[in-house]
Amino acid sequence: MTAVEYFVEALQRGGVQWMATLCGHGLDPFFRAAKQAGLRLVDTRNEQTAAYLADAYGRLTGRPGVCAVSSGVAHVNALTGVSNAHFDRAPMLLISGAGAVKTAGLGHFQDLDQVALAAPVTKFSRVIDCPERAQEILWEAMVAALSPPQGPVHLTFPLDVQTAEVEPAALFRPVPGALTRPGSPGVLPHLEAALRTARRPLIVAGSGLFYARAGEDVMAFSERLSIPLVVPIWDRGVVEKPAATFMGVIGAASGGPRLLPDADLVVLMGAEPDYRLGFLQPPAIAREARVLRMDDGFERLREIGGEPFREWLPEACRRRDDFRRSVRETGERQAREGTHAVHILEALSRVLTDETVLLIDGGSIGQWAHQLLADRYPGRWLTCGRSAVVGWGIGGAMGARLAFPGCPVILLSGDGAFTFNVAELECAVRQGLHFVAIVADDQGWGITRTGHLKQFGEAIASSLGPIAFDRLAESLGARGVAVRTAEAIGPELERALARPEVTVLHVPVVGGHPA
Repeated sequence: MTAVEYFVEALQRGGVQWMATLCGHGLDPFFRAAKQAGLRLVDTRNEQTAAYLADAYGRLTGRPGVCAVSSGVAHVNALTGVSNAHFDRAPMLLISGAGAVKTAGLGHFQDLDQVALAAPVTKFSRVIDCPERAQEILWEAMVAALSPPQGPVHLTFPLDVQTAEVEPAALFRPVPGALTRPGSPGVLPHLEAALRTARRPLIVAGSGLFYARAGEDVMAFSERLSIPLVVPIWDRGVVEKPAATFMGVIGAASGGPRLLPDADLVVLMGAEPDYRLGFLQPPAIAREARVLRMDDGFERLREIGGEPFREWLPEACRRRDDFRRSVRETGERQAREGTHAVHILEALSRVLTDETVLLIDGGSIGQWAHQLLADRYPGRWLTCGRSAVVGWGIGGAMGARLAFPGCPVILLSGDGAFTFNVAELECAVRQGLHFVAIVADDQGWGITRTGHLKQFGEAIASSLGPIAFDRLAESLGARGVAVRTAEAIGPELERALARPEVTVLHVPVVGGHPA
């Protein structure tokens, strides 16, 4: 057997059932081995989409999505999705083809130091330079991807290494072992002591909870002690059902209820102290506020007792409800001019179930969604992540269909974000990866254009021209529907969800921002 055949065998033994890809230099032996082994190849038209597909699968499931691309600029293109996984600490594997090891650095076709390019945004990046070690190096990469904190990894697989024959007795075997997550017993006494003196505690629940599968423990802790809980915008959610202690997102451009600046104890659980939290510096938090950070050992929260915060929680709920009311009133005022994001979100809220996978791609529509779909924030809702990238949504929806083949998949997108990789609709249709896309079309980069109008009185390079997204979808083999009125959004969405095909609902909307 060749090294690449052993490599594919190890992928399948590790539970990998498919790879997202775009064909090209360095991949032919890999493709052949995958085809012979029955490993599905999900092809795309852009390496960005292939990487977004693997990234979304990793962010939804906690298992590495796998992406295989060609060498050179193809590798560079794929790094957009890898960067997204890096920001979100999501597991994924990028495999890049390459020319022969023996001519690397001499100027062979697409000669590039791919390992160095990937290194800043991966936990592990290296060349498979020894055929006998193909499986062992793959295992090393997968261990790195899944070891806390999780993250993306990269392997460059040169052509001459792929095709090298390896005798079974010479093969390096992966060292067996289980991935474990260490506990943090040292944090608990400090947290318990801090809660005894706190009057206004606040939990900031980040993506780390999702990947640690700790959402249930943290939500039970929050509800048992009546501690308000927020999620940084674009982080993974763990609020699977409406909860009195869930206060919504924090760090949104559209603002939020005043909670963080008035908290006297801020407990970061699986969250990053970044710009969304004002770097946890005054005035984002009170000067006298105490900050604790917890990244693992969440199952031990059940050991912490104490009296519920019966005065602070009702006050936090009042602030939350007042803020949500103001957002809705702003939207309703803007909606007098025509179909608006609030109409889309009202229709969407009526069809969401516990099984629905919801993906949100876009700036302005994303802000409205985060504020108006605010009674929960489950793990099956996926946004761009901490990178704040746009244009990942179609690849993300394809990945969601692979992750959850029997569940409804809905992509809510802005018009600008949707056009990044819109030709991928053809790939989704051809390969049976169906979903429903709602395109909120305000003919602009809405969140930026609103900011320009406020600052400068005019929009600068932030307006877009008209596109008939329904007809564009049909030209790519999908079902396209032009939704002309607010009243038609709900019925058309229900019809689309009942059909196992890729459907694009084009909803022109008036511009506007929640802030």
